[in-house]
Amino acid sequence: MIDLTGMISIPYLKKTVFTGSEKGTNFMIRKISGEEGEAITWPGPFIFSVTEDEKKTYQEFEFSEDGIKAAVAWLNEVT
Repeated sequence: MIDLTGMISIPYLKKTVFTGSEKGTNFMIRKISGEEGEAITWPGPFIFSVTEDEKKTYQEFEFSEDGIKAAVAWLNEVT
């Protein structure tokens, strides 16, 4: 189970992306615009940039604390 409590925040995601892995699935959480973010999953062991686009799954979320929680909940559903 992915638990990112205390590991990421809005100020952190404004500057960089958060990546991780769980049970052979890699994931990324990032800001994509002013009030939107996205979570992305793809199969391991390869990094995002060398994985074929058709193997990536995207989910948009509101760029807020509640949105980040929703993104983590989605990641837990799909991993």
